[in-house]
Amino acid sequence: MTFRWLGLSVIALLLVSLMACNKPQSKRVEIGDVPNTSLADEEPAGPNVFDDVTAKTGIQFTYRNGEDTANHLSILESLGGGAGLIDYDGDGLLDIFLPGGGGFAGPDKKQIVGYPCKLYRNLGNWKFEDVTAKVGLERTWFYTHGVAVADYDRDGWPDLLVTGFGGVVLFRNVPVDANDLSKGRRFEDVTAKSGLDQGIYWAVSPAFADLDGDGYPDLFLCQYVDWSWNKNPSFIYDRDIYDVAPPREFNGLQDLLYRNTGKGTFENVTSEVGLKPGGPESSKGLGVIAVDVNGDGKPELYVCNDTVDNFLYVNQSSPGKIRLKEMSILSGTARDGKGGANGSMGVDAGDPFRTGRPSIWVTNYENELHALYRNECRKELIYFTYATEQVGLAVLGQTYVGWGTAFVDVDLDGWEDLFVSNGHAIRYPVGPGVTRRQKPVLMLNQRGRFVKSNRQLGEYGTQQHLGRGVAFGDLDNDGRMDLVLCHTNEPVSILRGIGGQGHHWFGVELVGKDHADYVGAKVTLTANGETQTRFAKGGGSYTSANDRRCLFGLGKANKIDAVEVTWPDGSVSKFANQPVDRYIRVTQSREK
Repeated sequence: MTFRWLGLSVIALLLVSLMACNKPQSKRVEIGDVPNTSLADEEPAGPNVFDDVTAKTGIQFTYRNGEDTANHLSILESLGGGAGLIDYDGDGLLDIFLPGGGGFAGPDKKQIVGYPCKLYRNLGNWKFEDVTAKVGLERTWFYTHGVAVADYDRDGWPDLLVTGFGGVVLFRNVPVDANDLSKGRRFEDVTAKSGLDQGIYWAVSPAFADLDGDGYPDLFLCQYVDWSWNKNPSFIYDRDIYDVAPPREFNGLQDLLYRNTGKGTFENVTSEVGLKPGGPESSKGLGVIAVDVNGDGKPELYVCNDTVDNFLYVNQSSPGKIRLKEMSILSGTARDGKGGANGSMGVDAGDPFRTGRPSIWVTNYENELHALYRNECRKELIYFTYATEQVGLAVLGQTYVGWGTAFVDVDLDGWEDLFVSNGHAIRYPVGPGVTRRQKPVLMLNQRGRFVKSNRQLGEYGTQQHLGRGVAFGDLDNDGRMDLVLCHTNEPVSILRGIGGQGHHWFGVELVGKDHADYVGAKVTLTANGETQTRFAKGGGSYTSANDRRCLFGLGKANKIDAVEVTWPDGSVSKFANQPVDRYIRVTQSREK
């Protein structure tokens, strides 16, 4: 997030060089040579792909970091928050949960307090209702950051986890009246009952995924640094102005992993599964995504760390026993193309090259390129190539600080584009051309090569924001991805996807057998002779929970030739000759 450390091991360089010479050959889309950065300002003309509908929704909410209550310049204030999408009442429309952040109270302004979080029910037609009190979420909060959604107890209803400084809270989705289900749903705080009420210091991004194959989603928590009031250093960058201290001034906290016992509780297995320890040059976790990178059905964990090596935990678990092997250096995903560690925040996995394997995308700090790691994995070999410059993403420049992000096909042409929300982490940036508030970025995927296209973001894209987390999902079920954007000390924005007019689409909602977690599954679709792949993921973006449905843009194709779902246990569901412009629900061993 701030100045990266520049230490470089000779061993790491030798490993990277050796693997580059011996990397496996694979069939790929031709993506050209290293781009000419003079093309940075040449944006294609085209219609807007988003429309700002915030005013229409009735949502008026702001995440606050406390800088208006005190001038501590603490690193706590730099992280911001995200957003979560959850159909809590089962009406087929995604509702929106928003963490509120926190501030400082007391005579010395050192009492850390939380601000209210909100849940907005989707009423349809871009109208939302504040149901926070009605569903039991009106309460005293800690300083919040992030959110995750998963059916942790496998009862068929999505549950809610909220993270922040000082701990997490887990809410179970239960009926208001078990004897009269027409009275709706509410949330019950089961944090203590589940075993998640102790040992968590500073949780940022969470991810649910069944790591050991027992059907129950386990929980990974990114933890950041060992900040406290006793360790709140004053810091000056290039000018005689005090600002937020960089993460290098702190030790990284060890991330945490909790195994779901299947009995409504979680067991802390951090010490036995193979997680890397914290320290001055380790951890400092901000973002995480769970996805199967090598096609064996077991989800891996990729963790974004701040100014130190990122982690790639390869899943070597068996039922009831989680075991992970950290392979970021060996796989080429720890650092950038020059061997330097980055300040990494946002993350997603997608298939922008149509190889059938998930590549990893990471947003980084200023003076660093964002990272696209192209997946070259096989079951017996875990390896990625650094593709940022090769595919045109270097034209973004290095003045941005990127946070919430995702692969999203904004024009429904069948090629996954990239969206990034930007905003600086410190109060008074000093770099040339660098501002605290920053514009978002849209990169259009032109058959494996990316072109900057901010002009198509609409009015929102013309403005600078203090961007942080973004939740991506189809809020109106029209086949176009919508965005819920969280900013720091600035109201939330809701963007409606309007791109790809005249293009078709197809969506797949997955349901595991007996409501088992299905992170690690993949969906392959063939239309008009071309094949696309989407992946069931946990976590992603930054401190946010996305729509879990798999959405495909089809361009002009008006019929689906074949759809194939490969479940984590290796079983396969197949369909043929499907009509377009609709969602289908695929239940493992049963379809409708």
